[in-house]
Amino acid sequence: MKFDYKKVYITGSNGWLGRQLTKSFFIDDKDSIIFEKHQDLMINCFILKGEEDSFFSELSSDINTFKGDISNKLSCKDFLQDATSEDILIHTAGLIHPKSTKDFFRINVQGTLNIVHEAIEKKIKKIIVISSNSPCGNNQSNREVFDEQSPYNPYMGYGKSKMAMEIKLNEKIAEGHDITILRPPWFYGEEMPERQLTFYNMIIAGRFPFVGNGTNIRSVANVKNIVQGIILASIMPQSKGQTYWIADEKNLTMNEIVKTIQDVFVNEFNIECKDNKLRLPYFVGQIAQAIDWALQSFGLYHQKFHVLSEMNKNIACDISKAKADLGYSPKVNYYEGTTSAYKQYLNAKEQRDA
Repeated sequence: MKFDYKKVYITGSNGWLGRQLTKSFFIDDKDSIIFEKHQDLMINCFILKGEEDSFFSELSSDINTFKGDISNKLSCKDFLQDATSEDILIHTAGLIHPKSTKDFFRINVQGTLNIVHEAIEKKIKKIIVISSNSPCGNNQSNREVFDEQSPYNPYMGYGKSKMAMEIKLNEKIAEGHDITILRPPWFYGEEMPERQLTFYNMIIAGRFPFVGNGTNIRSVANVKNIVQGIILASIMPQSKGQTYWIADEKNLTMNEIVKTIQDVFVNEFNIECKDNKLRLPYFVGQIAQAIDWALQSFGLYHQKFHVLSEMNKNIACDISKAKADLGYSPKVNYYEGTTSAYKQYLNAKEQRDA
């Protein structure tokens, strides 16, 4: 398959997904989709002011990095100043855990509108925007899954900002612009942030807070599988104007998620995991949600309350449309992806400590 673009513009490049996406253009990987790139393909990465760019310089000297603020129109204009109708914008930038809820809309809505507006002005050939499961809220039971026809039903600031973003993008799509929206759920995989390591350490220590009986179902998405979805959406013309759920092949219960992580650490890294005896009643999640809602109504955000509030929720999707339209076929399962993520973390730590 031919990736027929001369320049790639990636926002959120220093994030979990952004790094994995950037790597996919330079590193052959058995889990990655095989595609033919333009001989002189240029990769342009938008990162935040003050962020380190050593990841990109170590990866390739052919990566151009730009430091700016996605919520600043001039930054977006400068980043795309050399863009043409032969190029693609892949907008992965987004804010999940802010200091203030107003930042959800500043980054997820206004930032997206800024970069997409500039891309349209430059007549960029294709625009791909990463959304999430959050505009649809949560499923009513563990027997229900979201598809592309599921109605919007966000219940907190992040979901409301992503819904507003999608609504604005669909207005641009209605005008005829080639935009594709991808909705990956709970990320995991290589280049993981500190919060994912904290999650693993809680499970190793037997301190992960199960809320309810653990049978609630979750969709998860390995970052390599998401990259496959991005590349396919870039290549397949039928992706124009469409929205797709992108996730792993199998949805998992919270019990299965924790058990898989325990098995990985015991079998692959010889790390003992203590029995998890921290079982909280279902209503604790509802109390956490009420506290989260109260804080956000005052413009405040507390990551631990928000995360705890989702631990008893069903948040699962159906990837059939992406399979049918794009040929999407997620290659990485949860066991393999967790193993490779922790190996990559240990290797990076060893290099830093050397």
